[in-house]
Amino acid sequence: MSTTPWDIYAEQLLPVGYGHPLWIPEPNEREVEIGDVGWLNNGEFRALFNSMKPHDDPINLDKGVPPDFKVFNPRNLSIHNTERIGQKMVCSRSINAADAQGHVGAGTMAAPVSAGAGIKFQSMTDSGAFVLLEPPAQSKDIESKRHIVNYMRDNLESWLEFANAVYSWGLDLREQDIIFVCGTTKTTRWAVAAFHGTSFRKKEGYVTGDFGPFASAGLSINISNQILPAEHYRHGPRQPRSMAPGVPSLTYPGYSTPSPPHPPNQCLFVHYYKMKRRAFWWPLKEPMRAAGGPHQLPPGPDNPEMDPPIRMPSPEYEFESEQAEGYDPVNALLDYILSQSVETEVAIASDLDLYAIFVDNEFPNANDMPAVLEELRPTIEVDERGVGTISADYRAARKRRNEDLLEEGEQTHKRARSTGEFPYGDPSSSSPVPHAPQDEDAPMWETIPQIPGTTPYPQGGPGAMDDDGDVDLGAPPGEKAADKRPEFGTQASGHDGSVTALTYSADGSFAASGSEDTYIIIWDVHRGTAPKRLEGHQDTVSALAFSRDNRVLASASQDERIILWDVARGAKIQEIVPDTAVHSLVYTPDGTKLVAGASDGKLHVWNSATYELERTIEKNTAVVTFIVFSKDGQRMATGGTESVCYIWETSQLDAENPQTLSVLDGHRGMVCAAAFSPDGNRVVTASDDGSSRIWKAETGEALVILHEHTGPVWSVAFSPDGKRVASGSSDSTVKVCDSYSGERILSLDGHDSMINAVEFSPDGQWIASAASDNTVRLWTASDGVCTTTFNEHNDNVTSVMFSPDGLMLASGSHDGTVRIRPVSGPYHVEA
Repeated sequence: MSTTPWDIYAEQLLPVGYGHPLWIPEPNEREVEIGDVGWLNNGEFRALFNSMKPHDDPINLDKGVPPDFKVFNPRNLSIHNTERIGQKMVCSRSINAADAQGHVGAGTMAAPVSAGAGIKFQSMTDSGAFVLLEPPAQSKDIESKRHIVNYMRDNLESWLEFANAVYSWGLDLREQDIIFVCGTTKTTRWAVAAFHGTSFRKKEGYVTGDFGPFASAGLSINISNQILPAEHYRHGPRQPRSMAPGVPSLTYPGYSTPSPPHPPNQCLFVHYYKMKRRAFWWPLKEPMRAAGGPHQLPPGPDNPEMDPPIRMPSPEYEFESEQAEGYDPVNALLDYILSQSVETEVAIASDLDLYAIFVDNEFPNANDMPAVLEELRPTIEVDERGVGTISADYRAARKRRNEDLLEEGEQTHKRARSTGEFPYGDPSSSSPVPHAPQDEDAPMWETIPQIPGTTPYPQGGPGAMDDDGDVDLGAPPGEKAADKRPEFGTQASGHDGSVTALTYSADGSFAASGSEDTYIIIWDVHRGTAPKRLEGHQDTVSALAFSRDNRVLASASQDERIILWDVARGAKIQEIVPDTAVHSLVYTPDGTKLVAGASDGKLHVWNSATYELERTIEKNTAVVTFIVFSKDGQRMATGGTESVCYIWETSQLDAENPQTLSVLDGHRGMVCAAAFSPDGNRVVTASDDGSSRIWKAETGEALVILHEHTGPVWSVAFSPDGKRVASGSSDSTVKVCDSYSGERILSLDGHDSMINAVEFSPDGQWIASAASDNTVRLWTASDGVCTTTFNEHNDNVTSVMFSPDGLMLASGSHDGTVRIRPVSGPYHVEA
């Protein structure tokens, strides 16, 4: 292994699970941000530009951006802010640490580090590393893997040209040297240390003093009674090296004069993606350099000196040894993908893949990494463009890593969402479906494009049933993930992106789905006629609602528009422009009003006869992600990304100055969902603080507080008789409790990842759950036995819903499919 302190530091601390550790956390001209594109150099991240900022943003003004630069801002991008590290020391697995009072912990350490205090540690091997920090460390992560993969595949060649061109940076980087930063973990004060050598094996060490900007005189690291050499530890915060005192800087928006009064946050760890192409050879010519610019291409169609060359992949691919140039195990993963999958032309991998692969195995050292990968043989997915990636559930792996860290002393980190979207995982998008020309006067569903390789509906029904009795209502184009699932029934056109909205009509005859692909599809559940594909939105469809008479479908989108559709004809009736993104949409139970919850916290109310805006209610202060009514329609609950839920008398929607009936105030985190008891007198809420609460609707009094889960609670439901409540959590379980006493009745265990939705059937016999493990499960409500596991989806299942009559069960997924299956018995298609 390399003996440079930054490589020792990286190899020792990367397996802990926070990302690639930076030996130089302080900014170089500016802070490290998610969306940065750059490279790692001697323990430091160097940024070329930021992909999420426009070309004229101060961050990108200094060095510019690549030619044909496109901002990375895909629809429905999932970004999380988190308190990731709650302790003051993170150390390598080779170190056992103890505070001055003798408390011991491996991998993490919560001891104080200040003048007069100290940390003892023992090195169990030749090498070790640790970071001291000012907790809590704040993390920001992009969790949308497919968006990043597609963006890198389309743009990395221009990034490489930009990095190496004389007119810009003039570097000599290879394609696999460039990284895309998808996550950062930052603090304000820190000290890093690394050591290697046989003299350190099973030796005791001691850290004394303070760290930070004035630590040089007080911070001391001793191992075996020898002071660690100065080149093997660093401390900060430090100002950006380009920002001398009194010198203005354009790279810090908001700082208009001399250097900022407080040093910017220091980046301790980064999560990142890398890309590498398969080597190609050209007859009669030297091998082409990966991602070379046009000037590097051999003679071809644009060069009359010779016939076009034949582009062929090398017959075999072997691992390349690159560790001498700096420790980065993602390089080994790129080589593994290219060596094991002949279909792969471009490999894209992340450090997050490694954590998922080794979640149940010891993280290997650099020399053993290729052999261990070949032994474990993680599954490779290849998309229709020849991009090979590792099939990995990042969220499940992160959950397992966090549990391991908790056992070693780390505090539970708190999730804080930056958008109104629920954390359903990594939205994935498929390749676009070609659209047939459309007659302006023809019904929209007559021109639904057919996915290549699929067949239309057979006469009389939407598709053949699979072994589970499931009717397949769509599959995304492209190659199915290996070992994911077999084909079920006849395939029909579905969505090209994640399903983001799903609803039934009041009589259950129709279902509608919306997607990040901007389309809406209406499924005729009873007659099984061809689905109607509605085109009109310009951004992700966020909410859908059928009118009480089933004649109108209202759709809301991030494009700040609501569109009203004629269900029978599939034609647009009218557009409503609330001038803000709408996240929730519902008709009142009496059908007289359409109510929308907006990203600015406002409730907009329209008359459903004329669709004229009657009033705007300003009570919620954050994104309104849900609006639910009691069964009798007399009460309404609204909430979202704030910690309170508001209860209203529905009659207040007609008042000039609407007033709440009560405010449910007590959660310490975002209220994710709510449901009324059948009589409308009680409300159950779910929160990412890990609890669910049952309240008296009229007064807002908390009647029962349930702490059944070890993670955020995303979904809750009352049983039809009101005696029980079910809750689904990121801890992968569904809990069923007595709604009056709070006593746990059932624990539904079986999912392998977070529960995104849970619902009772209308007759109370069944409980359905949808999870990020790609499955829907059906449980008997009486004893909690899982009778059926529907595993047709390829990606996170974000919604599950019984039809109003309880006979059908629908689910939507990030894979772009909607599945509607009978709860029991065969599926009958009406004439």
